[in-house]
Amino acid sequence: MKEFDAFIQPNISLLIPISKVSQDTEIFDGTSDDYRIVIDFKLQAKKRNYYVSIISSPHSKLSEELSNDYYIVLIKKDFFEKVYAMYDEAEEGIPHYENTYVEICSDILKYLNMFAFESSKSMPNSEVTIGAHTTLIGHWIIRSILGESVDMRAISSDYSVARAQHYIEQHYSEKITVELLAGLTYISSSSLSHKFKSEMGVSPIDYLLEVRLQKAQNMMRRKNVSLTDVAESCGFSSLSHFSKYFTSKMGMTPTEYIKHYV
Repeated sequence: MKEFDAFIQPNISLLIPISKVSQDTEIFDGTSDDYRIVIDFKLQAKKRNYYVSIISSPHSKLSEELSNDYYIVLIKKDFFEKVYAMYDEAEEGIPHYENTYVEICSDILKYLNMFAFESSKSMPNSEVTIGAHTTLIGHWIIRSILGESVDMRAISSDYSVARAQHYIEQHYSEKITVELLAGLTYISSSSLSHKFKSEMGVSPIDYLLEVRLQKAQNMMRRKNVSLTDVAESCGFSSLSHFSKYFTSKMGMTPTEYIKHYV
């Protein structure tokens, strides 16, 4: 595979192209026994802080034209299906993926680059760390494939922003203000707001609302949960506030969402 820098491990391999790659190569021609995930960095994702990936089951040809800026992750069939089986959705069987577009959280790039670094060095206990990265990458990809049933968001590398994110994730059902978040790391509200918007693309309060919306979606996928309980548990001030925000973001009412997805 002279067209790639290849980082090959027992369950996962990462291929990074270094020259033009023909779609007739064995990786793309449908003869591979592996699950193939192509992360194309030039494609525009709908979600903020996400990349577009193209998922294919074993023996699937690539039918899409790629940019020159992408990573390929090959996952052994047994490992992929073992990890997938750990999730509730596995009860319905593993779908066949034929060049299926999936948006994947941008944090995957950090783990893939760490995987490549560990694979290319003769570091003490590298087999342990590579095994840990392999497991993490496998779960990260499958969680992304499962979509909105799993809560995925990029985490900032800036301490004050990450601290605010962690607090929001743990206390989303409570009253949260920018002043409270800024006080966690002893900076001003304006400094946190500026940093947060610069790093995450939204304000801290908009991020909070996104978290509440995702938690609400997860709750609504369970049976026998009232919308009033969903609104209260996820920190919305009232059912009407929740319904109005949900409809504005999802393009359908909570009731319509339940009928469609549950």
